[in-house]
Amino acid sequence: MSMSSKTYFWNVIGFPVFTIFLIALFSNLALMRYTRLQLPAWTNIPPAPSAMAISMAFLGDKELAFRSSALTLQNFGNMTGQTEALKDYNYTHLEQWFWMEDALNKKSDYIPFLAAYYFGATQNPEQLYPVIDYLRVVGKYPEKEKWRWLGQAVFLARHRLENQKLALELAGELAGTYREGMPAWPLQMQAIIASDMGEKEMAYDMMLETLKSGMSTMHPSEINFMLDYICNKILSPVQKGRDALCQGQ
Repeated sequence: MSMSSKTYFWNVIGFPVFTIFLIALFSNLALMRYTRLQLPAWTNIPPAPSAMAISMAFLGDKELAFRSSALTLQNFGNMTGQTEALKDYNYTHLEQWFWMEDALNKKSDYIPFLAAYYFGATQNPEQLYPVIDYLRVVGKYPEKEKWRWLGQAVFLARHRLENQKLALELAGELAGTYREGMPAWPLQMQAIIASDMGEKEMAYDMMLETLKSGMSTMHPSEINFMLDYICNKILSPVQKGRDALCQGQ
């Protein structure tokens, strides 16, 4: 290539390209310097998409959509390199995600577990109503062991919200899930809460009815627990001395 050709190439192609490269390089360095200390902003939990929409995003594979979106749900608040407190979550939108996941897979215990033990640990107990509403429904599903999620709803209402009226109502629904082979505490919970609320007569009647209906299927240790609770927690010393159930307790 002759000198004139090289000069022409540099002036027409090389110099403009080199200039553009330098501009891009310094622009990139300037942008990096400006943004290096900035963190992405967390915009809180968005409204949940419909189960159909998210399933279509995974070519109709509902199980893959469930697994992927469930992982997203678990990691909300930790996706920008920062850790957000649960009390700052939008629990109304969070409940929408629970039901969206439920529409994709009703048998999995993964989302109820997250709701009960992870999102249920919020620093603001007043946010727990959506969690309890979700567990209240899931806990009545017919699959084996689902009743335990209703039991967790009772726990959250009683000990986190300290809403004994709601806890008593939920405990009544929990007792309705009882079937042979389950432990006896779902039947006992309603009476225990009623006793703690000062409704001793109601608690006594509930415990007595539970004993009458479940004596043939309960383990002896469960029966002994109920007798001990009646005689030493519900009845006064005077009432205990008069009650035939408490002889020997």
